[in-house]
Amino acid sequence: MSYSLDSGAIEKVQTLVLSQFLEEKLSSVDCPAAVIPAGASIESLERLSLERFRFRGKMQTASIEDFARYSTGYAEEGTRCFINADEMRAVSVFNLGTLVNPGHADNTALLALKKTAPYSSLLSINGERHTQKELAEWLEDWAENLLGFDAEGAVLDAKRSAAAIRKISIESIQKADFEDQDFSGKRSLMESVEARTQDIMPVAFEFKCVPFEGLKERPFKLRLSIIGGDRPTLVLRIVQLEAQQEDMAVEFRDLLVEKFKDSQVETFIGAFTA
Repeated sequence: MSYSLDSGAIEKVQTLVLSQFLEEKLSSVDCPAAVIPAGASIESLERLSLERFRFRGKMQTASIEDFARYSTGYAEEGTRCFINADEMRAVSVFNLGTLVNPGHADNTALLALKKTAPYSSLLSINGERHTQKELAEWLEDWAENLLGFDAEGAVLDAKRSAAAIRKISIESIQKADFEDQDFSGKRSLMESVEARTQDIMPVAFEFKCVPFEGLKERPFKLRLSIIGGDRPTLVLRIVQLEAQQEDMAVEFRDLLVEKFKDSQVETFIGAFTA
């Protein structure tokens, strides 16, 4: 007499063998777990306990002070902080472990600096074209952060600068030259466009603000350009913005390194992915 097993019976036998194998393996692990018969999958029993098997989580903040306080409070040997100065972000990993005993690297704190309202407004106006009314209103809105300068370098307050910009008028002057000879003729036409105002005209500005929470206040120089036409168009551009951003990144990095100077947190420049 011969017996044959169908595919369903074979699958059940495989599941039983696999379940027994997994149960033997699970008997030696630290975290309680059970084998689920259907498909012989493994289910953690940690959620059924009053406490977690181990601490893990992700803290997120935009405050340098809170990030440093949290990181040093949970720091232990092997805790590392990775600073991405270009993106003004940093992450502390508390259970990174070592090469011999690596950790899960899933207990972290993330710092992501946010732009302040004045700095965001400054970036939004940089290089954009505006009407007299739009730019004058912006100058009035941020008068506490602004100083204007005329062509001689004299200081103008923001409200006075805004009033001068509201009164800008464009003057166009044409000059034509003619030259006649026996067998030839020449004509040249030149046009000059000049922006004038009844008040002293600002040509540059200084905008002071704290760009990110936790960093120091810094001045940003702005150059004013006027584009002629039926109506004048005005453009404010930040001078050497890239250099300012590099300085802020260095300040951010140095600030965090100083915060962790006497703690167990080791600092590294760069990004980290587990």
